Amino acid sequence: MKLVAFFIRHGETDMNNPPNGEEEKFRGDADIPLNADGHQQAEDLVMYLKGYKLSALYHSGKHRTMQTMMPLAENKGMTSTALKNFDSLDTGDFTGLPKNEENREKLSHYRDNPKEEIPGGESVQHFRDRVDPIIRNVIKIGLESGVPAAACVHGSVMREISRLFDESYDSLKVEPGGIIGVMKEDDGSFKAMPLVKESDEEEDMDRPGS
Repeated sequence: MKLVAFFIRHGETDMNNPPNGEEEKFRGDADIPLNADGHQQAEDLVMYLKGYKLSALYHSGKHRTMQTMMPLAENKGMTSTALKNFDSLDTGDFTGLPKNEENREKLSHYRDNPKEEIPGGESVQHFRDRVDPIIRNVIKIGLESGVPAAACVHGSVMREISRLFDESYDSLKVEPGGIIGVMKEDDGSFKAMPLVKESDEEEDMDRPGS
């Protein structure tokens, strides 16, 4: 088994863990920075990956992924390249709303109907069409170079990796600052698994109680 890619979930923001006891909010296409905990999680990535050489670094077009990747890039003496197609699923009118049971139930409708556009946002199918090829390309770069590539992405992209490799939205969950690894098995197949900060928290399109 050979490790070919790391996918890193960006660090925490005030919409992941709002101050003053407010409810967690849908981030979607909002361009928000890391909070203090998120910056610490970015620093922790240096420790988690200190034993690995990396072939290439990528992040989405959002500040929170760039900020998460920055300490690792500096430590490795590398540059991280922004890829806008790695941006989170655009949840449109849901962005900024509390991630409560009612809103998650409403948003899960678009998971079941991927060609239907989220009001003010994009369809799940459009999201898949733009993100799946670059997920595969990051893996290809790590495979062909013989050294893992790494990308810092959003929770919705992590869910798509879960769907691609495990045919489930829910099997590969990590907390902010967590890492999923993609491995090539000896039989030529690929496997993805949580490596750091595995989580069972409910995500954007999880149905209540799932």
